[in-house]
Amino acid sequence: MLPSSFDITTSSPMRLKSSVQFGFGLLAACYMATGIAALAVAGYIVSENASPKRETIVTTNIVKSLFVAGVFIIIVSLVGITGALSPLSRKRWLLAYIWLLAMTILFETGVGIWLWSRTLDIGDLYGSNWRSLWSDAMKMSYQDDYQCCGYLNPHDSPVLSSDSCQNVNESSFGCTHFVHEFALDSLGHIYTCVFSFVLVDFLAMMSGLVVLIVRNDEERWRWSRANSIFKSMKGGDRNCFAAKAANATPEHQYEDPYIWITPNAQTMYSPHCRQ
Repeated sequence: MLPSSFDITTSSPMRLKSSVQFGFGLLAACYMATGIAALAVAGYIVSENASPKRETIVTTNIVKSLFVAGVFIIIVSLVGITGALSPLSRKRWLLAYIWLLAMTILFETGVGIWLWSRTLDIGDLYGSNWRSLWSDAMKMSYQDDYQCCGYLNPHDSPVLSSDSCQNVNESSFGCTHFVHEFALDSLGHIYTCVFSFVLVDFLAMMSGLVVLIVRNDEERWRWSRANSIFKSMKGGDRNCFAAKAANATPEHQYEDPYIWITPNAQTMYSPHCRQ
C-alpha cells in the first residue's frame, strides 16, 4: 500500500472545476441550438407554400445550405460534448471540436460579410435581377402587393398581366422602392442572426480552449506526480540495501511491509524491499 503522500490518484489543484464544466456545457448547448434553429428555419421555409417574393431573397440554394449547416453544427457540438465528458482520454475530440468551431466561425463571418455587402449595392443588384433573372411570378408578387408596375417605371420590364399594369398613367410608379425596402429588411435580419451565431460560436470555442488548457495542466501534473513516485521508488530500492546492511529488523516495520526502520530511526521506503 502506498503512503497517502504518494497517491497518484489525488486530484490536482488544476482539476476541471464544476463551474468550467457548466460553462462549457451551457455554451455547447447554445451552439447546438443554433444548428437546431437553422434546421427549423429551413424546414419551415420548405413546408410552407413558397412565396415568390421570399424566393427573391432566400433562394433554394440558401435553404439547402441551412440544412447542411444545421446538421454540421449539431455534429460538431456532439464532438465537443463527447470530448468534455472525459477530457484526459479524449484530447483529440476536444482539438477537433475547437478546430471545427474555428472553421465554422470563418465560414459564418464570410457569409455575414457577403450578405451585408449586398445591401451596399442593392439598386444595381436587384435591378439586374429584376430585368434578367426573376420570373414573372416573382415580379408580380411585388406589383400586386404594392400596386406598382415595372422596376424603375411602368416601362422597365413590367409584367403586363398584373392588375397594377392594366391602367398605366402618369401617376403610375415602379417597384424600386418596395424591392429595396423588402431586401434591406430581410437581409438585415439574416446577417444580424448570422453575426449573433458567430458570437455564440466564438464563446463556445473559448470555453473549449479553457477545458483543453485545464486538461493539459492536469495531464502534466499527473505525469509529474508519477515521475516523482517513480524516483522515490528507485531511491527506496537503494535505501533498502542500506537498511538491511544496518541490521534493520522486521519487528520495527510499520503496517506497510515495505517500510523499514533502521537502528538510528531513519525510515526507508521501497515497494520492492523484502526481508
